[in-house]
Amino acid sequence: MRIGRMNNPMRDLLSEVRWTGRNRFDLLELTLEPPSAHPNNIDLDSLKQLIDRYELEVIGHTAYYLPYTSPYRSLADASISELIKCMDFFVKLNVKLMTVHPDEASMDVWGRSRAVDRTIKAIKLLAGEAQKRGIKLLVENTPRLFNEADELEKLFNAVENVGFTLDVGHANLNARENKTKLFLERFLDRLEHVHLSDNMGGSADLHLPLGAGKIPWDRVVGWFKEVGYDGTFTLEVFSRDYDYVLISREKFRQLWREV
Repeated sequence: MRIGRMNNPMRDLLSEVRWTGRNRFDLLELTLEPPSAHPNNIDLDSLKQLIDRYELEVIGHTAYYLPYTSPYRSLADASISELIKCMDFFVKLNVKLMTVHPDEASMDVWGRSRAVDRTIKAIKLLAGEAQKRGIKLLVENTPRLFNEADELEKLFNAVENVGFTLDVGHANLNARENKTKLFLERFLDRLEHVHLSDNMGGSADLHLPLGAGKIPWDRVVGWFKEVGYDGTFTLEVFSRDYDYVLISREKFRQLWREV
């Protein structure tokens, strides 16, 4: 099991990477988002030096709010271009996995069924572009879209060369019970990476420290162990006090040893 954390795109990227390395995380999930981590504004050489110094594995991540299925063709095209720009940047860092998100906002325009279909069409295009660059595209379950097993199944049946980033926090939202176990049972063959954060259920994606919400983390760890997943996990804990990121890591490690 290898555990990392995601840079906060609101904060200076190099400082974020330096903190991640100094605190001996196994990996950095590098999210390329404005204002502080857009590819156009990153000092690539300095970033490479820090990654090498701390021997960090890097997994790619992108902005959740890009409207790549917008009915405004110009906005959709620009969003696809931004995601391809992220791919080209990750190639320079020898990153092999990159997560994208369903275009949730499109559901308010198209309705759920058409939003699913349009997202799948766009993901198929993006997965092809990623494959050309030696990157595997991963799709994350999000609170409102592709957080249902039948939608994920439709995606994976339609797009052969796409993997799965399972977000445990999102699996706890807009649901009677956490869907992590269901997703592991149904889509383990597509699973490449996992996101960890806590919340109170309902609809609010709070990104709380582990143990600060209602997710049963002992059961979650047990579910991963039952299916034999021993891969990469990223803490998506965004707190002003970074001690809570370290506490979350130690809590997860302790559960992993004990469960």
